Amino acid sequence: MDKQKLKTIAKAAAIIIIIMAFCFVLRAHAADISIIPDDMKATYQDSDGLPYFSEMDSYYNLRMTQDYLDHGYFGDTQVNGTTVDMHRSSPDGVNTTFDPMISWVTVGLYNVANMFHSMSLKEVAFWAGAIVSCLAAIPAYTIVRRVTNDYGAATAAIMVTLAPNYFSHTFAGFFDTDMFNVTLPLFIFLFFIESIRSDNPKLRIIYSILTVLTVAIFSISWVGYTFYAALLVLMAIVYYVLAYLLKMDVIESVKNYDSKFQWFINQRMLCSIIVIMVIGIIGVTLISGIDSVSSTISGLLSLLSLQSAGGGTAVSGFPNVFISVAEMQIPTLLTGGISGAFLANSQSVVNGIGGIVALFAALATLYLYTSRLWKLRLVSTSIEKHTGKPSKSKRKSAAQKKDENNRFNLAIKDLTSLGGSDDVNKDKRLTLLYFTVLMVWTISCIVAVTQGTRFIMTLMIPLGLCVGIFVGYAADYIKAKVEDERRLFLICLICSFLVSFPVVEQVNFLSGIILFVVLVIVSAIAVYGGKFFKESDISLKKTAAVLLITLALISPTVCGAYQTASQVVPGASDPMWNSMQYINGTANNTISSDAVIESWWDYGYLFEIAANKQTASDGGVQSGDRAFWMGRAMTTSNLDLSKGILQMLATTGTKAGETLNSYNGNNSSQSTDILLHTLALPKSDAKNMMMNNYSLTSAQADNVLQYSHPDNPKDVVFVASSDMLQKAGWWTYFGTWNFAEQNSTSLQYMVSTTTANITPGHSGTIPLLDENGISFNAVINRGANGTNNTTGQVQAVFDNNNTTVEVNNTTYNPLKASNLMVIEDNYLTKNESIHGATDGNYTLFVLGNNNTYNAILIDNKLVDSMFTRLFLLGGNGQNQFQLIHMDSGISLWKVNNNASSTSSTNLTNSTG
Repeated sequence: MDKQKLKTIAKAAAIIIIIMAFCFVLRAHAADISIIPDDMKATYQDSDGLPYFSEMDSYYNLRMTQDYLDHGYFGDTQVNGTTVDMHRSSPDGVNTTFDPMISWVTVGLYNVANMFHSMSLKEVAFWAGAIVSCLAAIPAYTIVRRVTNDYGAATAAIMVTLAPNYFSHTFAGFFDTDMFNVTLPLFIFLFFIESIRSDNPKLRIIYSILTVLTVAIFSISWVGYTFYAALLVLMAIVYYVLAYLLKMDVIESVKNYDSKFQWFINQRMLCSIIVIMVIGIIGVTLISGIDSVSSTISGLLSLLSLQSAGGGTAVSGFPNVFISVAEMQIPTLLTGGISGAFLANSQSVVNGIGGIVALFAALATLYLYTSRLWKLRLVSTSIEKHTGKPSKSKRKSAAQKKDENNRFNLAIKDLTSLGGSDDVNKDKRLTLLYFTVLMVWTISCIVAVTQGTRFIMTLMIPLGLCVGIFVGYAADYIKAKVEDERRLFLICLICSFLVSFPVVEQVNFLSGIILFVVLVIVSAIAVYGGKFFKESDISLKKTAAVLLITLALISPTVCGAYQTASQVVPGASDPMWNSMQYINGTANNTISSDAVIESWWDYGYLFEIAANKQTASDGGVQSGDRAFWMGRAMTTSNLDLSKGILQMLATTGTKAGETLNSYNGNNSSQSTDILLHTLALPKSDAKNMMMNNYSLTSAQADNVLQYSHPDNPKDVVFVASSDMLQKAGWWTYFGTWNFAEQNSTSLQYMVSTTTANITPGHSGTIPLLDENGISFNAVINRGANGTNNTTGQVQAVFDNNNTTVEVNNTTYNPLKASNLMVIEDNYLTKNESIHGATDGNYTLFVLGNNNTYNAILIDNKLVDSMFTRLFLLGGNGQNQFQLIHMDSGISLWKVNNNASSTSSTNLTNSTG
């Protein structure tokens, strides 16, 4: 290996290491939780002094990794060779289906780290995602560097590694399989491309094997690996179809070779894809059996096999729970208007790519390859053996090369000429290869994005590479063709603005302004200060332009990453964690060891690891039927029904409904109706209703009742927390699901984010909602000491002049309150109708303590709900639930198994 090649490799390695270090530092910034005031940070930090994980899936992955480190398999126990996780899905648990790579990597890092310093597994897991995700810079840089220069390669590495939707799932404290979802696909396509590019047949075989091995590693890292395996096949098909249509000779005649084997290994794409498929099928057969081959092939036939939110209805008529998962929502195209188009964030497609400028650069690259390929179809070239120098007929004269170089022009109409004869686009085969890979990859990801925001991460991979290629070509163009100083300075001026604008908007206003001024001054010196430099340094002006183009494209992504890391708030805090520790410890005196924790599914994974108890639902067990029952339990005003639902889910799960379905032909609507009318009743009354009203036989009713009204129900702890006020729109949507119409409506609690200091005899205003230029405020009039005559109302005023909103000379207030509830110093002092407001649909809930007042606007349909009565009213006036623990924003309620249900004569028509 000559010195120049060593130098090139060393430089590339140094650049990659610097990029990886930079990306890691940005991710590590999330551990500072800088958005939280210093005096409150301790509340959001665990016993190791690290912030709690930012999302709940991290706790599931941590628990599985702990299981693996503790007893060598994932889950709690093994039954006939199958591992079972008894922490999930009461009462029977679930068979463990866990992608092991995240645990294997974390345990490996744990073992390495503890060679030098004592670290807990949780500490290693905290940093694992930030470490692994930065490895994406290696393949991203390498792929683009093979096409263009270091400027383009570095740009691609940064754009991909810091891509908003990737960064927001891989910063420090985010422990999930997303860490592999960019790194491994990049390695797959790096090896795939090299298996076709390489002139050495042996290397092509090696790269093909590496492609298969990387796909295999990805298959135990994330269930969506089939998407990328299918892409490889699709790319091969498109490659040969295009070659045929464009009359390119990509398959040679066997007569040109001494043997068929030699012919085969020299058919680049054909050889690679066949080797990949053969080795892949053999590998799947050996590891998982022949049956797995057909299932894998079935997965390959559907690029969009991953489930999306889709419509509102799932199987059996229950609502589709995925519509409540944020990353399964259909993404918007752009957020933030015109100014937002120049910023990067994870909220929309354009912003997720890195902004409108990055999108333009990526599309320009795709257009470049498309047009270049179309033009090259007219050039007559055929594939020949690689025997060293090309034939004389293929060699280009110096004049030809000069002519190609002269075709540089930044005009959009001539953009396809970027790169010249020395660029990869001079070769038909490579042009077709890169066109196929980038275009098929991009189009497939665009289709995937229509299924949910989570797929923006996949789209950014090919587009990030395209942005890098654009920068590389632009750098070549600047160096080769732009001589005019005014043109160079204009490029520098525009790019200086594009570099500084994201800093102004997402980092610091003053810093952004200063940066812009500095860049303009430096650009002016570099461009017009040539007379102050030696002749050999005149290229400084072009270098400045190239650097600013590079910075202009990566600035939004870098600033977006910084903003994301600066705004990280842990997903849990001491009150929640300590409450679960209470269940795991002290509360065992009041609840049984097999007690089940129930709440909305969001915190399920945290409950399982912190309380070491089974849950009814979590982020992975969130079926439509369980979501419905949990939502109904919290929404209903019939607390006997709430109690019956929670006991049923904890003790027998959904077996009662499944049994009824077996009797009525899977009519889940009727089955649910039967349970809604009987769960609140004593067992004997419930049996009579099943037989008399729903025509079940005595044997059938008894079979259902063993599940709906178990004789020995498990202890249940219901967790009520303040975050569920904001999530009410979802759990009420599921809880009020209409089976006949297959739709529902959401009910809301509107919680004020600020408080007001109101002394006796004075009034105050508390903001509730600001929407479409209208502010909805709670106006509180404080009574004198001891008179208990505090009053309140909801007022709608225009933001611009603070006048009452009127439409056609009539007061307009869609959030008008008809009732008022006031709790002052822990006493309910008022619960009455507001005079003259009977047409209102809300109740104003006012909470005062030591002259500090807060307000919550409650939909009237939720005023008597189980959640309102327990969490906001402290459980007064009921005996179905017993308060066993309370912390800031958290209350734990044990279901009172000894509380008797109300007589059927009172509740026959009460279905919640």
